[in-house]
Amino acid sequence: MDFGDIIGNEEIKRYLSNCIQKNNISQSYLFVGTEGIGKLLIAKAFAKKILCLEQEKKSNCQCKSCGCFLGGNHPDYFVVNENGETIKIEQIREITSKVIEAPIISNRKVYIINDCDKMTVEAQNCLLKTLEEPPEFAVMILISANENTILNTIKSRCMTIKFGPISKEELRKYAMDKLGYARNVRKFIRFIGWKHWKSNSSKRKTRAIFAS
Repeated sequence: MDFGDIIGNEEIKRYLSNCIQKNNISQSYLFVGTEGIGKLLIAKAFAKKILCLEQEKKSNCQCKSCGCFLGGNHPDYFVVNENGETIKIEQIREITSKVIEAPIISNRKVYIINDCDKMTVEAQNCLLKTLEEPPEFAVMILISANENTILNTIKSRCMTIKFGPISKEELRKYAMDKLGYARNVRKFIRFIGWKHWKSNSSKRKTRAIFAS
């Protein structure tokens, strides 16, 4: 998956692409915005490009890193999700204990903490030391729909990127260009996010998009 495959937030995608092209990648990011607007998708596309061994290629790269990433077995890429209703300190300890290990395939390692606002206070404090003194090859991407529950000490050490809503026109254009109108609704739902789409309001919006 590349940035061009994702709907919306064009300015953010351009900014992240420029960071890679100029080799000006921060070590800690905080992606903030409501659920279902593509934060995780963009984080994954960003991670894939950071890890890529042939940065000059814009898409469809066949390097070893991109192959491992798409195959779901990249040794330098890690995603942390909630365990139950929270992200526990044990989960954060697992990544902080390994973050100092050198990359295996790529020149960097990327860690995504999805729904980071669900980290317990203990987990956040455990992560803080790594954010304060990260290895030069490590990149942390925190994703949140509610930054109010994140410690200020965490936020102050991250570059915060605020995501906006996806417009009706962007959704319709994607459906027309990529999916052949509503012929493949499953793919459409997957791209806008199942959690977001399954609410009644989002279903009504989807029907309105295809009807207009």
